[in-house]
Amino acid sequence: MPKICLIAAGLLMWFFAGGCFGQSMNKEPDATSLCLLQQKITEGNHETVRVFGIFSEGLERGTLQDAACPRESTWVELDLRSEQNKEKLRRLLDRSRRAYVVVEGEFYGPPLPDPKLPEAIRKSYHPGWGHLAAFKTKLVVHSIRDVKAASKDHAKPDKLGDIHDK
Repeated sequence: MPKICLIAAGLLMWFFAGGCFGQSMNKEPDATSLCLLQQKITEGNHETVRVFGIFSEGLERGTLQDAACPRESTWVELDLRSEQNKEKLRRLLDRSRRAYVVVEGEFYGPPLPDPKLPEAIRKSYHPGWGHLAAFKTKLVVHSIRDVKAASKDHAKPDKLGDIHDK
């Protein structure tokens, strides 16, 4: 009888632990607001992120914007580790030149000035990313998690919770 109790207790622990851990492992992290990332990233730093926004321009490089802070665009470069959703994004860009996306990658803050520059120039010089170094931040995309048609008013889809892998 004690052997059966031990087996039953072991099975119950395995069942409940598996259920708890399984749920937390399957839940994907929420996407972060681009505006929030732009506000908190510091000069010379980068972090791995999942972010949402309006992607526009070409497939290989472009910009990402958030309707909440439309004057602050981020330069985007694709370095995909998966082809998932790439064709869907290409089709939407061919039609309207922009799409609402949720992506994962490396988010870079403003680059540091070259340390070889004289101190007076380093203090006043603010290097950037992208075309003509016009962008304070850069996102290198490794994975396109979801793609939707962008609305005319640049708003995100009705429910952000609808954005997930299909």
